[in-house]
Amino acid sequence: MKRGLLAAVMVLLVGCGSDILDDKSDLIVVNESPCDVTVFVDGQEVLSVEAGSDRAFSDIGYGRHVIEAVNYQGEVVVRKVVDLAPAEDFYLVVNNC
Repeated sequence: MKRGLLAAVMVLLVGCGSDILDDKSDLIVVNESPCDVTVFVDGQEVLSVEAGSDRAFSDIGYGRHVIEAVNYQGEVVVRKVVDLAPAEDFYLVVNNC
């Protein structure tokens, strides 16, 4: 019985791959607005996200971060202050521009 349970756990871990073992804190930006945005983390530009698409920035690190999405006119459309635990991902959803 224990052997079967161990095998099931191993299959689950292999099936999930790096998602379970990923110790990085990632930023995923979902841009649902009609405008392209530029995303800044702690004042540094990290990526641009086209209207209606999404992008990820790998390993922003854990701890406190200021995340901002800025439109083409330089206006901040979303600003979030987050405190990430190790291996915690953050989803930033941009709805308007």
